[in-house]
Amino acid sequence: MAYPESQISQFSDELAKWLDREDNLATALLIRECRKPETSELVRHGLMRRLATLKHAIQRTFEILPPQETEPTRDMLMDATSHLQTFVINVFGAIDNLARIWCMEADVRKPNGTPLKSMAIGLTPGHVPVRASLSQPFQDYLASADPWFAYLEDYRHALAHRIPLYIPPRQLNDEESAEFERLEQEIAQAIRDDERYVVLRGRQQRLGIFNPLMMHSYSEQARPVYLHPQMICDLATVVEIGEHMLREVEALPSQVSVGSTVE
Repeated sequence: MAYPESQISQFSDELAKWLDREDNLATALLIRECRKPETSELVRHGLMRRLATLKHAIQRTFEILPPQETEPTRDMLMDATSHLQTFVINVFGAIDNLARIWCMEADVRKPNGTPLKSMAIGLTPGHVPVRASLSQPFQDYLASADPWFAYLEDYRHALAHRIPLYIPPRQLNDEESAEFERLEQEIAQAIRDDERYVVLRGRQQRLGIFNPLMMHSYSEQARPVYLHPQMICDLATVVEIGEHMLREVEALPSQVSVGSTVE
């Protein structure tokens, strides 16, 4: 088993805690009156849908592929992978929505008073003007999350543009890897012999052990990460950033007379 029993129990407690905080955040955002109709639409039909999708995707992943699973079927892995991909793309989207909500409500602009371009809106380390418009405590929090943003951008961009995320069915040591490659060659030669093909493929699939990792491309030097704790971490980070952002918008003055510019 990849995780000790004590850690599996902790996963359950942590997931329940962050799902509760997500519900509280969603409620607080929904009842808050926005300054602009377009912000209200983004909250209700953008961020709320994404938060609901994150909740559904992580719950279904934990149901389909529980942390104690050691011999998942191909269908289990494919179903979990579908929810994983949905989860990651909406983690990125939720963070983007929060950045846009802030820029709309605070009227964040360039120093010359013109609106920020769409690509300039975000919360990653590269979105300097947006980060600079936030309170110092929130800026400090985001800086502490820079390694997480690097992971998220790597996995999101791979998913959207290059190699989709997947859950490897087995982990192989050097000896098993060599045997896997040998069998792969035999399988290629037995492609027209259905009976031999099935036997060889069965031998290949029994090599190694299952570890619940998520991955995209090995050739890009990507770092595999454990699926269950990473998904909890991602949900927790979205919720924490959302809680910070809620405090930011609630601290805005009742009326904004001019656009907030950033150096």
